[in-house]
Amino acid sequence: MGTKLRASIAFVMLIVAHTIASLQPPEGLTSKSMAMLGITLLALVYWATECVPIPVTGLLIISLQVLYGIFPLGKAVSFIASKVNILVLAGLVISVALTTYSLDKLIGLSIASLMGNRADMLLLGLMLSTAVLSMWIPNTAAAALMAPVALGTLRLLKKEKGESNLGKVAMIGIAYAATAGGIGTPVGTPPVPITIENIEATTGTKIGFATWISWGIPISIVLVLLAWRILLLLYPPETKTMAVGRELIRITLGDYGKLTSSQKHALGLFGLAALLWLLDPIISTVFKDRSWAADWTYLASLIIIILYTVPVVGVLSWRQVTEKVDWGILFLVAGGLAIGEGLRETGIVDALSRVASRFLASVPEYVALVVIAIISGLGVSLFCSITATASTMVPLSLGIATSTGIDPRLAGIFAGIASCFAFLLPANSPPNAIVYSHGYFKNYEMVKAGALLIVAGILVLLLFAPLIEFVLTMIY
Repeated sequence: MGTKLRASIAFVMLIVAHTIASLQPPEGLTSKSMAMLGITLLALVYWATECVPIPVTGLLIISLQVLYGIFPLGKAVSFIASKVNILVLAGLVISVALTTYSLDKLIGLSIASLMGNRADMLLLGLMLSTAVLSMWIPNTAAAALMAPVALGTLRLLKKEKGESNLGKVAMIGIAYAATAGGIGTPVGTPPVPITIENIEATTGTKIGFATWISWGIPISIVLVLLAWRILLLLYPPETKTMAVGRELIRITLGDYGKLTSSQKHALGLFGLAALLWLLDPIISTVFKDRSWAADWTYLASLIIIILYTVPVVGVLSWRQVTEKVDWGILFLVAGGLAIGEGLRETGIVDALSRVASRFLASVPEYVALVVIAIISGLGVSLFCSITATASTMVPLSLGIATSTGIDPRLAGIFAGIASCFAFLLPANSPPNAIVYSHGYFKNYEMVKAGALLIVAGILVLLLFAPLIEFVLTMIY
């Protein structure tokens, strides 16, 4: 997209947003509601087209909310410094440490090397490696890291672009695994912390790190396994064994040699960080009379940031953090949180919930949850942004659930996870675009696999719904 076209879209959408804000509000809404509708539409188009940088859109949302009187300045900018962003920042710092000391490559290659010589198992190894990495580093980085590993194998086997099923499965599989892996932890992908924050704001339920991964990691693994099987069924690899691929991985691993003391130090801190987050349910129970115990996940995140950067104990200088952390993600998440709170505060969620409840009030709970998941899953294809989809669908789903008697926490989790189902098109997510750029598959080939995986993903959510309800009931 050219610069002039981007500027034109940005300018036109500002006019459209202001026009919507100027319209006479229907009964039950206010002028602030109309302004929030205009801001939301502008944000969705900006995020989908990237006519301005994605983080800038987050800042623009907050600025417009102040200008239209939706929130005072102090309230609006508090989304940037939200406790969810502390969790996100801790994840980004860990990601910087893993990449600085090449631990991301070592972890990914080590998992892939365990899967044997069979083509299908080596492909599974690549996908599982990508998913595990994506739980701790950005999805895009995980795909960008593992795609060259697959490419090296494909080139050694002389697999032609566009003609090799092995190439299709490897490339699409890495993209799907990067997306599915992000669902596993609260630091894996922005929609997860956005979901957690919206659920707390609406229901008061604080979902900690350990609580989320109790269902997040199993769902991620099942999605990866389903994606693997779907791809193998649709595009059976013409090569049954890949000894050369496994050998390439082992040679690459051998080039790194033994772990250095710095790598061991960084790996130890990684383990400590995970332990601090996993202590959440124990801390909140043992110290339940302390005000900070309920927010242990976020307090632990601050401690983790300090541990990684303090001299002697840490493995990163503050300069490394400032240079390598993608600070724009914090503004992206802040914009998403601002949309959710704005839709609630101005009455839009309540209004849409009343409309939706007329259709969903008489249907069984799980049917309503499926409808929410379908709309959220398909919303990614419309908005081409998992964050934009989660920012709108999670608060709306929470409102609908409250109006219809469904557990709003379950509805919010369904919407948040389904918003991550960016499986359909290369344009739906950066990991999809990265693997598509290598030319091993056509657009429609991803659509075929993605449509099946979205359906399978919704069924997986239904399968895990009892577990999610059980965990929420036991802890809260």
